[in-house]
Amino acid sequence: MKNILVLTLTRIGDLIQGTPLIAGLRAKHPNAKITQMVSTDFAEFAERIPGVDETIVLNLRQFQGMEGGQRILWVDVYQYLEQFMEEVKSRKFDLVVNLSHSKLSAFINLYLNPKETIGFACNKEGDRMALHPWMQYFGVEPFNRAYNPFNLVEIFARCGDMDPAGETVRIETRPDDRASISELMTEHGIQSDDFLIGIQAGSSLEGRRWPASYFAELIDSLTEKLGAKIILFGVAGESELAGTIRDSVKNKEQVVDLTGKTNITQLTAMLPQCQYLVTNDTGTMHIAAALGVKIVGLFFAHAHPYETGPYAPGHLIFQSRISCAPCSYGVACNNIVCIHSVQPKQVLAMMAEHKQTGKWEWPTNWDTPADMNLVKTEWDQEKRLRLIPLLKHPLELADIFKEAYFHFWPMVLDGKKLGNPKATGEQIVRFMTEHYDCGVWEKIQPALKRKKEELERLIHHSIKGIKTGFTVLKSLSGKKSHALQKLIDEIENIDEEIKNIGLAHPEIKPIAEIFSKRKENFQGNDPLILTKSTIQCYQRLEAESRELLRVLENIEQTFPQALQNEEAKTTLANC
Repeated sequence: MKNILVLTLTRIGDLIQGTPLIAGLRAKHPNAKITQMVSTDFAEFAERIPGVDETIVLNLRQFQGMEGGQRILWVDVYQYLEQFMEEVKSRKFDLVVNLSHSKLSAFINLYLNPKETIGFACNKEGDRMALHPWMQYFGVEPFNRAYNPFNLVEIFARCGDMDPAGETVRIETRPDDRASISELMTEHGIQSDDFLIGIQAGSSLEGRRWPASYFAELIDSLTEKLGAKIILFGVAGESELAGTIRDSVKNKEQVVDLTGKTNITQLTAMLPQCQYLVTNDTGTMHIAAALGVKIVGLFFAHAHPYETGPYAPGHLIFQSRISCAPCSYGVACNNIVCIHSVQPKQVLAMMAEHKQTGKWEWPTNWDTPADMNLVKTEWDQEKRLRLIPLLKHPLELADIFKEAYFHFWPMVLDGKKLGNPKATGEQIVRFMTEHYDCGVWEKIQPALKRKKEELERLIHHSIKGIKTGFTVLKSLSGKKSHALQKLIDEIENIDEEIKNIGLAHPEIKPIAEIFSKRKENFQGNDPLILTKSTIQCYQRLEAESRELLRVLENIEQTFPQALQNEEAKTTLANC
């Protein structure tokens, strides 16, 4: 590859979460020119993404808020897009990596007509396509969030056929960054030896925010008990929120409001001055993660730490543990109760302990709140980032499947088999017994057995689909159109059965949906090619169902002995 384009048109967080992918592309194609396309909102920050040779800005903002009430003419938009796209197309990219999932980015990809595409695209009829196994997974993940163990960083990196082991997100710092904040620090009396804690109280979606009153209560505790000085971060549109918080705190002189007062350079320089950043799921959080600032993340509503948590070890994340959390995308909740699952005193206790010991540990004399998840980010033995539970909640079936998928998907999406399902099962059970209350195993086991039976049904339908597909191949050489139509109808019925199994059993729905996602990529009208592709989809579904079934069987076989060992350890400790 000599000329590579990376499309990232959505959020600052996505730009940062794509940095390990870009680092991998640079290592894989050291002589290639890597260009990124971003929207106007992120043009300034895009200059901080390492490994990129050039940034192209898609400027649709110019057509918003025109002066003097001037009407926007669609012909002007069209002419701009035509000129812009023609210029980009003239660069003749060998590879386009589309990390955006909008229709616009898919059409851009189609228009550029690169030699190779990774990510979201469409054909000439406008039908959606996902051109990489991990992008197909990314396409089904939002509808199966409870069973997804992967951060977008890992998904993006694996789309480039790279293992992100040991990688963290990165942004560039510059020698003059510190100079850019000297006047700000002098103006607000910020000293180099102050114990600074950053607060990002806003977020792109208002429903994701921890209440302003909770932030104010936490700030009072941090200033009074830890002697902290507080820096309020945010964009200009969050100034009113910051004002509400500052008006509510007792020690106003200990609070510096920089909301809307920092550019990207100043934000990049100011964040590392903070010992901690307490934040909702925001772009500021990802910048802090890239700069090595300790993060206390607050994840509510749609925000899900497994997808968009800070991608580096050593951070702490609070999340509500209620049945509807996290919200499904597109849901507008009119009673956001999840934000009350986390209380200021809990955040303070964790931060005070970490300041003193350097460890994230739940107070031993506190009960485990049933409606709260608390995790820390940590490398595992293979240098893959894990979210480690700090509260021992009763084990649930979803926990088992999420952990199984953590080992399952990286293998099968590369067309491989798990090397040792027994060892994988033992590893999963070891993780479960260490971090969950597994005393409920006997209640879970019948439900697990039911899911295994449904996987066997998926295998049955897969085999049936394979056989029907081969019968279609034979029929294509004949002229029995009625018989052929009957076979096609049978395939449609098989696909409907597979879909219904997924809908009825959320734990195995990801496998059923990725089967359907693969079929979306079929192109052309050649019945021979379409039939062969269909057979391959059934073969993949059969292989993946068998592989997951083997993992679940080994978990089931390993759990009783593991529980006995845990009981023996407890007895010995009590003695």
